[in-house]
Amino acid sequence: MTTGLKAVDQLIEKFGILSSPGQDQFQRLTHLFGGDKRADSLPFCMYQKVMGAPVSRRFTVHHFYLPYKNCKLATFMFNEKGELIEQVYFTKMSRMVNVCRKLQRILLEEKDLRENASQGIPQEAKLQKGMLQQDRVWTRTGQFAA
Repeated sequence: MTTGLKAVDQLIEKFGILSSPGQDQFQRLTHLFGGDKRADSLPFCMYQKVMGAPVSRRFTVHHFYLPYKNCKLATFMFNEKGELIEQVYFTKMSRMVNVCRKLQRILLEEKDLRENASQGIPQEAKLQKGMLQQDRVWTRTGQFAA
């Protein structure tokens, strides 16, 4: 899948998408628990969710950066079930917003593939489920609304 921006495609090729906590020049993946003090560096909407949650709740936060511009691109927050609960795009340019949406789609597909692999679902079912979910995401964006 291409994001529409050659530089981001090259970063994905070079670094891939992290599936466990860690960081590189392109991204950082961390796990936070309810009330975690490390949430101070998150956007305010995410900070509120982490600080208002009980300690038993775990959040996965995935940050993306543009190293060649030395700036943040997007931040995504997932709950324990792997559901996207919050996202922040640090750009207003429509081209970059589309790149962020495609990154979001890539993350959701990766999480679905890992979840299905752990449950032993056949490859055909994974692809079909991924396509259905991709269609749902596109209809929610409002681009195809009448």
